[in-house]
Amino acid sequence: MIANIVVDFFKSLGQQRIDGAVNAVNAKKMGAIAKAKSSAAKSFNKAVDAPLKAAKDAAKGGGGGPAKKDAPKAEGGNVGWFSKKKAEPEAQQAPDEFGGAERTVAIDLGAINRSTFKPVVGWVVVLNGELRGRDFRLVDGKNTMGTAADCDVVLTDPYLSSKHTVIRHENGVFTVSDLDSTNGTFVNDRKITRYDIIDNDKIRLGRTELKFKSLE
Repeated sequence: MIANIVVDFFKSLGQQRIDGAVNAVNAKKMGAIAKAKSSAAKSFNKAVDAPLKAAKDAAKGGGGGPAKKDAPKAEGGNVGWFSKKKAEPEAQQAPDEFGGAERTVAIDLGAINRSTFKPVVGWVVVLNGELRGRDFRLVDGKNTMGTAADCDVVLTDPYLSSKHTVIRHENGVFTVSDLDSTNGTFVNDRKITRYDIIDNDKIRLGRTELKFKSLE
């Protein structure tokens, strides 16, 4: 009887030690597994976070490198994907040729027009030739007539000089003056050097006949 009790005691003690050893082994095994999982999770997070961090640094202007701690922040908050919009700098005026800022200059177009505009005071109408029916306006002041391209009244008659004659309007008076032309200037079939003309007078230059009309 006593022998059986002793045997059972040692068997129970041995089983407890075995169970304790098994539990210790299992605990170490679970700890190693947990540590391995934690290390793997850290490596995974680091691999995922690295591109995101690089993109954020690039958005900050760091070119993918580490952001400087003392770098000034943009007005209105941090920059990056999850930050407020970066405040844009104000545009600066470019310097002008005198070294100052460009200035808006008001131009009086009326004054320009008044200084260059010459009122129409009459016209001449071609009565024959290639330009028959063509009319040319006469303005206050000098109106040069001839074949030259810079004449005020350009005619195509081969019998005309390049600068043949001129019609002037001054103080309400129209005057025709010959410019030493080869074939002369005629008013109402009369050869003239200088002549005051009136409305409906006929002028002949070379073989071109014109009728003068006055607005006055």
